[in-house]
Amino acid sequence: MVTRNIMVIKIGGSLMDLLHPSFFSTCVSLLERGWQPVIVHGGGPWINRWLEKAGITPRFVDGLRVTDADTLEVVEMVLAGVINKHLVTQFTQAGARAIGISGIDGELIRVKQRDPSFGYVGDVTEVNPIMLQGLLDQGWLPVVASLGVDATGQHYNVNADHAAGAIAQALKAHTLALVTDVPGIWKVENGEKRVLRHVTPEQIDDMIADGTIAGGMIPKVTAGMRCLGGEVERVMIVDGRAPQKLKDGKQAVFAGTSIVKGVVRNRGSVSDLHAGSGPRGERQRQYPAG
Repeated sequence: MVTRNIMVIKIGGSLMDLLHPSFFSTCVSLLERGWQPVIVHGGGPWINRWLEKAGITPRFVDGLRVTDADTLEVVEMVLAGVINKHLVTQFTQAGARAIGISGIDGELIRVKQRDPSFGYVGDVTEVNPIMLQGLLDQGWLPVVASLGVDATGQHYNVNADHAAGAIAQALKAHTLALVTDVPGIWKVENGEKRVLRHVTPEQIDDMIADGTIAGGMIPKVTAGMRCLGGEVERVMIVDGRAPQKLKDGKQAVFAGTSIVKGVVRNRGSVSDLHAGSGPRGERQRQYPAG
């Protein structure tokens, strides 16, 4: 069995038209540096566009998509078809052996229905990592569409942040990277707005309480923090729009914020691949208090 360190990378649907071209090659470069990426993606605006083409008006309750039977057909088509194959092509062109699947395949993501008022929206109850681990062992780069299935075989739309977090936990991934359209978690200090390099779950709670973290960032960080137990050691908020590059020709760099266990202090504005902790077996950096 392959013993690489797994990094689950979640790409939001709103980023599909904004991802910097270097993002794909940088993800592929992780393979050369002892990491095994697993991609999980949502649909967002692409789903809305296809719903409009089908004459269906998108509906949301408290920011969550209402997925009736007609909407579910479009969601499946766009997630498992259009977007998934678009990403597979991009990663293949960047040099990966990419393969596209959804959470329905092999009952990868088992779910239960959320509140029936949301329609066919599922909450993850279980992830079967066997198929994914088999693909990783054979050198494939899995690209997973955030769909799920229940015990009766009914298909569901699944929040991509939650799907990625559950997959990270099931695979005992080292890192979960949430790719967004913001530079990271901001904080205003001395009248200046800057991106924090590292934060702890406790600091996240405080920033949600005081309004520093708000809106769509809240479900992302809360989904990420649920993973900071067991084998998952770090959650990264990554800016997918930013140019990605290799640091000193050796280390892949993602711009953004790392949520790490323990007490940290911030002295910069960029979180790199070894911020917080590196692949298992390597020396890990300690973050002093104060």
